[in-house]
Amino acid sequence: MQFKDIIGQESLKNKLINSVKENRISHAQLFIGKGSVGKLALAYAYAQYINCTDKKNDDSCGVCSSCRKYAAMSHPDLFFSYPVNTNATSTSKATETSVKKDPVSADFLVDWKKYLDEVKGYPDLFQWYQRIGIENKQGFISKEEGRNVIHQMQYKTVEAKYKVLIVWMVEKMQELTSNILLKMIEEPPENTLIFLIAEEKEKLLPTILSRVQQLYVPPIENEKLTSFLLTQHQSLTENQLSEIANLAGGDVFKANEIISNSTEIRENFDLFVEWMRLCYKKGSLDGIKTWVEKISKFGREKQKSFLNYTLRMVRESLLLNYGDKSLVRVLHNEEQFLSKFSPFIHLRNAILIQERVNMAIYEIERNAHSANLFADLSLKMSTYLKLDATAR
Repeated sequence: MQFKDIIGQESLKNKLINSVKENRISHAQLFIGKGSVGKLALAYAYAQYINCTDKKNDDSCGVCSSCRKYAAMSHPDLFFSYPVNTNATSTSKATETSVKKDPVSADFLVDWKKYLDEVKGYPDLFQWYQRIGIENKQGFISKEEGRNVIHQMQYKTVEAKYKVLIVWMVEKMQELTSNILLKMIEEPPENTLIFLIAEEKEKLLPTILSRVQQLYVPPIENEKLTSFLLTQHQSLTENQLSEIANLAGGDVFKANEIISNSTEIRENFDLFVEWMRLCYKKGSLDGIKTWVEKISKFGREKQKSFLNYTLRMVRESLLLNYGDKSLVRVLHNEEQFLSKFSPFIHLRNAILIQERVNMAIYEIERNAHSANLFADLSLKMSTYLKLDATAR
């Protein structure tokens, strides 16, 4: 991947290029940003530029042996690590890989290369889980993976000046893996670069954060994302795509998800509308029980996706009530529902709802019992929605 393939992020591109020109390449760097905004793409293009044998002023050449191997993801001095899990019982047709025990990145390397090529360097975590048939599980970077990484990094480079390790979603590392990586960051092998990709840096060990150079990758500029979407979706107008880019918050995956009107978005909306009506309506315990049974059958990542959707609806409701309505980012069907629902969300209950939903996400990540969790959350939500906005 070259810098020219990355959507927007011109300031960061220039910063990375100048670090090479000025010989200020940090051996351990953390690319932080929410969603598919180009974190991995930037790290990949940076690695390719560093090892390019005929660098141009603003990009790698794209034609030297090193660049061609980077483009094919076949360079012997380029390594990836990413969250995986066992998938032996999966019925996914997207992968032929079957792993029953001790999963590591190398088991899914063929899938990873195909997936990165398909999404052009802008991966999404849940979509990756779906790709390898673990959407009902949580991916992780295991201690076995940590040992593999140490083994791979201890050898001298084969062709390039630098060995490069790119760890995607580094916050999915198990604690022992984090400690293994920390030791390598503190005492890196000769000519080794470690690029970490993360969305939630608060989940990383403070000792790791203190030893890496941190680069914040912001949402893609609306104009740049709109221009990109125009090349991909020529049936839509520029104005339509600009609205979608704004709604997506500078996230490539979300923009394409909105355009395709994915099943997940429709399901989350329908679930949310049903849930809110049941929670507010008197005498709806049987309905809540049926709703809880339904959502309890979903995989944990899908449950988290729904709860994050709930947080967004609460946030947009607050903006409708108290903020600048031009900042509201909703689809047409969401707007119709929120026009009637948003008055029930106010400063007195919004914080309570957000705190409890965030706690539910935390508990799901720690394998809480789904039925109990959503039953308790529904009862609390019923109480919160009926709070008087003006009471003291």
